[in-house]
Amino acid sequence: MSIVAAAASHHRLAWIHPFSDGNGRVSRLHTHLVMYAMGLTKGLWSPLRGFARSEDRYRALLRGADEHRRGDLDGRGNLTTQGLIDWISYTLEVCIDQVQFMAAQLDVTNIQSRIEAALLFDASTKSAGVRIEALAALHYLFATQLELGRSDFKSMTGLGDRVATDLLSSLLKAGYLASDSPYGKVRFAVPRHALRFYFPNLWPEAERDVDMLKPAPAPQHEGKMRERPVAQIHKDRPRA
Repeated sequence: MSIVAAAASHHRLAWIHPFSDGNGRVSRLHTHLVMYAMGLTKGLWSPLRGFARSEDRYRALLRGADEHRRGDLDGRGNLTTQGLIDWISYTLEVCIDQVQFMAAQLDVTNIQSRIEAALLFDASTKSAGVRIEALAALHYLFATQLELGRSDFKSMTGLGDRVATDLLSSLLKAGYLASDSPYGKVRFAVPRHALRFYFPNLWPEAERDVDMLKPAPAPQHEGKMRERPVAQIHKDRPRA
């Protein structure tokens, strides 16, 4: 019912036409924000992509819902109820399509093997201190979405304390882990250069972008901060 209400309000806001220009953009933004506020999208998908990919149908159905009532059996108000139903049905189709699309892009099946591939890549390129022994602990953090104390994380690697400490520091520096303080608990993170391994269908541009394969340099705390190269992951993506 939440999506039905959001779809109906999208049309009604566009029909009211409160502004001299930009009413379509405002209506689409309103729908995007309403669905987000209702907790429906979690920031992972949006109907706006679907609207853009079917623009002709989007506009035609909006216009269809603007029409006058088509006889005594077409609702009680001045506007056509059937036209509004058609518009809402289209919006539901778009939402389902976008959820399915993002579910495929964010498919985490065999995520353990993907984490392993990223670790092996870093190890093979002699990225400072990254080791395959971190796999079990990283997969645990991903699967549970919990935080681990540093000593617990090191124990899960099966390494000696000194080697495990170096590994933990390397994972934090490379972006595999995140923490809120120098000695605080650690949580799962996704380093930029590992995106191609973790989510191979999400950013196909990463396969062609050399910068995406490079770990981001650690910030320098003394003097001027080192500038981080910005990967243009969106530059080749066609606009929806």
